[in-house]
Amino acid sequence: MAFTLFKKPVKKVVKHSKPKPKTVKKAIIHKKVVKRVSKPVRKPVTKSKHKSAIKLPIIEKLDDNKAYDMVKSAKLPTLKTIFLKTEKDIPSLKAIGFPCMFKVSSTKIVHKTEVDGIIKVNTPEEADEAFKKLMKIKGAEKVLAQEFKDGIELIIGAKSDPQFGCVVSVGLGGIYVEVFKDVKFRVCPIAVSDAEAMVKELAGYEMLAGARGKPPINFNSLYDLLVRVGNFALKNGINEMDMNPVFCDDKGCHIADIRIIE
Repeated sequence: MAFTLFKKPVKKVVKHSKPKPKTVKKAIIHKKVVKRVSKPVRKPVTKSKHKSAIKLPIIEKLDDNKAYDMVKSAKLPTLKTIFLKTEKDIPSLKAIGFPCMFKVSSTKIVHKTEVDGIIKVNTPEEADEAFKKLMKIKGAEKVLAQEFKDGIELIIGAKSDPQFGCVVSVGLGGIYVEVFKDVKFRVCPIAVSDAEAMVKELAGYEMLAGARGKPPINFNSLYDLLVRVGNFALKNGINEMDMNPVFCDDKGCHIADIRIIE
């Protein structure tokens, strides 16, 4: 009897081109992790933080009444000025006379012209209406009443500079001071010769010297005022001070508006 020997079937090893499932899973997980890490992380900006970043500091000037008292105590030439808190104070205008100037007074209002805060009052009848109009301006605290004066308008100031210390300045004033920017500076204290040099350096010097037949201003009065303003700022440790306008004519110089930041 013949026997036939059978061999066990040999399994063929098939090479897979793709990685094993575990390897694939790991690769996918690794890919996800890498993808997540590569993304930039952005922190949400809240409204409050954004507002605080652009919020500007509120600068308050010294009360006008106190500023005028300081300047008067230093015997600097100022125009006759009184302050009206209520309509009951209007009769005190007799000390000034007419015409006069009404100006809004507030520690929060820096430039009166920008809020229409200056009115010329010609008669007592106009005073009541002008007072009510100025007190309606936002932030108004009282009304400054001042004698009317005409002349060439200058700006005289002093400022504490971090590099040079106290600096005094003079230039053409009025509402166009920031347009012309005709201003000269000196480090305090200054002498009369320094004040004279400052004034003569101004582009508008010819106006002061008597342009178009007008008499020249009283230069000695102006030089003296510049010296005294510099000394005043040094003595009182003033951070910033502007006197604008300062009316100058052939008789002398008189300070109208004063802004002081201590």
